[in-house]
Amino acid sequence: MSAPPARRSAKSRPLSGLLLCDGRREEVVVTAHEKRLVINVEADISAIPITRVRRDDGLNLRRTDNKDWRIRFDTLPPPDSWVHDLPLLSPPNPLRRAVVIVLALLGLIAAGLWLARDKVAVLAAPLLPHAVTDAMGRAYLAQLGPQCSSGPGHAALARLTAKLLPETGLPEPVTVSVINSPDVNAVALPGGHVALFAGIIAQAQSPDEIAAVLAHEIEHVAHQHANQAILRDSGPAVIARTLGSDAGDLAELTVLKKGDKAAEAEADDGAIALLQAADISTRGAADFFKRQSAGGDGFSTSHPSARERASRYGDAVKWGAEAGMSDADWRSLKAICAPTR
Repeated sequence: MSAPPARRSAKSRPLSGLLLCDGRREEVVVTAHEKRLVINVEADISAIPITRVRRDDGLNLRRTDNKDWRIRFDTLPPPDSWVHDLPLLSPPNPLRRAVVIVLALLGLIAAGLWLARDKVAVLAAPLLPHAVTDAMGRAYLAQLGPQCSSGPGHAALARLTAKLLPETGLPEPVTVSVINSPDVNAVALPGGHVALFAGIIAQAQSPDEIAAVLAHEIEHVAHQHANQAILRDSGPAVIARTLGSDAGDLAELTVLKKGDKAAEAEADDGAIALLQAADISTRGAADFFKRQSAGGDGFSTSHPSARERASRYGDAVKWGAEAGMSDADWRSLKAICAPTR
């Protein structure tokens, strides 16, 4: 009489279930054999390394290399089944999930900041250290060209600047330079640097005209328009410099020279207040812009129209105002870029 066949232990007993993968549903029989999971689908047999198989809390089988692959058992495997020897599927990492959520939120915030970058630039400009904006301003100043170095002319300009500075102070100290260039222009740079071009001094017919130009640029410094422009166009590079790095490129100088109409109008309004506080007539500015308007309105693309500005300064004229500079200072300023003998 032969002995009855030995019963398979639960450690090797096949289990039936349903394979779910890539939208397919197939009845299977699976068992663990040595280092492989053997899968029998009808007449086909396949195997995968057991190291790639995990069990979840519901005693379903999952693969570490294919998230869509799953075998769901027909009945709960017995407690001594080979299934219980498989490692548990790692639960979702809450930290990783949190990081993904934070990154998504940062992306949304970044998009919002980009859309609202003008407002962000206004709020962030006062936070930039002067050491950073001063260095940027000096770098831009060097790009403008050689500076005029007449001692008497600079002394005259310094006296006019002191006369125009607001009593309430400025967010950054003002430094005024004259660029030896025929351009009829002036520009406020980061860090409180103001550049007057020799061309605008040569074209001016009275010290009040230069006083108005200088007051206008001082107001750009007061509102930190240059710092805002750099933040809008080169925010990451500015932040890098604030943190002590030279990473990233700053905006081209044209970003500062072209300005924008809202900032220019704001600077004009402030300049009128500075001129009136210094008891300097605004008629000089009105005359200057009348000539600009007659000559083709060279600032029209980035500034309010010369005609509009002439009217604005003309409406602010008060009788009895003093000249912006003495005759001697005016002569010194007009000769500030003259070659020395």
